[in-house]
Amino acid sequence: MNKWLEDIQFHLLPGKCILCGAKSHRNIDLCQACEDDLPRTIHPCWQCGLSIPSVQEICGRCLVNPPLFSHCYTAFKYAAPIDTLINQFKNHTNLVNGKVLSHVLAKSYIADHLILPDFWLPVPLHKSRLKTRGFNQAFEIATTLADITERPINSRLCRRIFHTPDQKSLNFSDRQSNIRKAFILDETLSGETIGIVDDVITTTATVSEISRLLLHNGAGEIQVVALARTPSETKQAMLK
Repeated sequence: MNKWLEDIQFHLLPGKCILCGAKSHRNIDLCQACEDDLPRTIHPCWQCGLSIPSVQEICGRCLVNPPLFSHCYTAFKYAAPIDTLINQFKNHTNLVNGKVLSHVLAKSYIADHLILPDFWLPVPLHKSRLKTRGFNQAFEIATTLADITERPINSRLCRRIFHTPDQKSLNFSDRQSNIRKAFILDETLSGETIGIVDDVITTTATVSEISRLLLHNGAGEIQVVALARTPSETKQAMLK
């Protein structure tokens, strides 16, 4: 949205914070105080996005066994109140929450990155799940990212062809098996840098499978961008 349109909208419909309910005094429904209190990952690993000691840029696990994607960036740690806000967005059609969190994600992403992807690829939903939910939360996030970064969305590149069980109930190895060959590509690639967009990154099984498919079919580099990353305890579970 153009800046002048945002300013007009803000004056006509002042922002109301989705957390405290007070006027936000900004062109976003989140006051600065509440945004400052949101949980952030402290010094994330550049590749996997999990918190690591400040003397490192890449964690030991990624040095030994690097993921297929080159970079994982998230705005928040998946903890209260982010977990509730995302659940309301994803499972209860609270699109305002999604828009607000996506706005914070996009603004922080563009402030921290000089090199942007050629286009955004929202993680696709199977058509049956899309019909049940009514929208793809990754596409909603990608829409805001595209608007603020001025990079397009390509939602036709990748399709989900298998309706797999919900990943959240599975461990790391089961998630990998569950998602294997669940996607196909409908376009060819020629060295593009692609930004995969999702709502929450947990074990990285889904984005790793899409990364594998993209790189195998000609992509140059893969970034992963999401609203939130689960805490570092997940890494310990993955190592077991």
